Amino acid sequence: MNKWIVILICFLLFATGCSTTYNINTDTTKELTKNLKELSPSIERVQFTFTRPNLSCRIDMNEEPSKEELESILTELDEFSTVDNINEIARSVKWGLEISNIYLDINTDKNKKTIEHAYYARYFKTSDASDHSDTNIEGYETWYELTEQY
Repeated sequence: MNKWIVILICFLLFATGCSTTYNINTDTTKELTKNLKELSPSIERVQFTFTRPNLSCRIDMNEEPSKEELESILTELDEFSTVDNINEIARSVKWGLEISNIYLDINTDKNKKTIEHAYYARYFKTSDASDHSDTNIEGYETWYELTEQY
C-alpha cells in the first residue's frame, strides 16, 4: 500500500511541475510591445507569458484608457493574433499543440492584483480540442470581453 502512495505522490509532483510559466520574448511580441507603447504614453509595461495551454498578455497602464485607446489596443492584438504568430510562440516553448486561449489583461491602477479590463480569444470554438473540423476552429479571430473583474 505504501508503494502506491509513493507512486501517487511522485506522479502528482511530476504533473504539477510540468505547468511551468514561460516569459515570451519573440520578434513578434517585441514588435507588438513597441506598437502598443506607441499607441499610448500611459502604457508602462507589456508582458507575455505562456502557461500550458494558454498565452497571456498583460498590459500595465498608469491611468484608465479612453474608449479609443482600448479599441486600438484590441485592434493591435487582433492583428497580432494570427495562427502563424501564435504557433511561432508555441514552438518557442516547445509546445506541440495549439495554444488554446490568448488572454489580454489590462491593469489601469496602482493595485497590480486587480485587472480592470480583460479579454480573450480562442483557437477552438468548443472545449473539444480533439475536434479539428472547420466548424470548431475559431483561430483567435474573435475577442471576447470578460465582464467579471478579478
